[in-house]
Amino acid sequence: KEFIIPDHLYIHDWAFTATYYILFANRVKLNASGAMTSVCGITPTMTALSVNPTKDTSPIYLLPRFPNDLNGSRDWRVPIEAPSRFWLQHVGNAYDYLDENGNSEIQIHASVCSYEWFTLQKLFGYDWRSGKLDPSIMNLGRNHSRTLPHLVQVSINLDVHGICQRCDVEPLNEWNKSSDFPAINPAFSGRKNNYVYAPSTSGSRSELPNFPFDMVAKLNLSTKSVDTWSAGSRRFVGEPTFVAKGSEEDDGYIVVVEYAAVVQRCYLVILDSKKIGAADALVA
Repeated sequence: KEFIIPDHLYIHDWAFTATYYILFANRVKLNASGAMTSVCGITPTMTALSVNPTKDTSPIYLLPRFPNDLNGSRDWRVPIEAPSRFWLQHVGNAYDYLDENGNSEIQIHASVCSYEWFTLQKLFGYDWRSGKLDPSIMNLGRNHSRTLPHLVQVSINLDVHGICQRCDVEPLNEWNKSSDFPAINPAFSGRKNNYVYAPSTSGSRSELPNFPFDMVAKLNLSTKSVDTWSAGSRRFVGEPTFVAKGSEEDDGYIVVVEYAAVVQRCYLVILDSKKIGAADALVA
């Protein structure tokens, strides 16, 4: 299949359900000065683009995986417009199902940030000019939870004709701490899941309270609760990976790289995913 979207968009991550390929389209525009220096080989190609915050909505494209199986006449080239402007970072999971009336309900768990915070020139604080990492760009104080990367649940409802009846964007489990890189048990990819794991911040540091991440959060979507494991003082964690052990969704291990700043060394940390939040969660 080939899908051509006639717009100037930056697609970093995507998801798929039993019915759709789901693309979150971040809006970008040409940066004329950056394009010229890029063509001349003076700056990286990425400097030819800049974010485009001119609209107050966020386009979500639902591309049919099996067009002949869909009822209705929805035009996939017309995106769902989420009612808030956000820049998609990473998708954790997405799934869809039919309700009792035959309407399609789509649920997406992802990390997003604001267009005002995101920059294509200093991703995660890395300055290509100096070759150094400055994490201060990831820290805007304690009252910017909706600006920095955070976890959300996007809910879309389509009627039997494929017409969007509702699109909501809410904080996942009302968890407002800076978080990114959501992960799940891969056996539940594309279907309903109860648990999401993500690196997050305790907010305990007076300097750089939001980044780097210093703990792993386990979000229970059924109970709306959040359990955490903290790496400790001056220790930071990266993107978690779930390794299944049994058939239950949270029966397995979370594997994550920890950086200990004091000794300038990385460790591979293994957590019992069922015990996150308890004192004995650390396996190795």
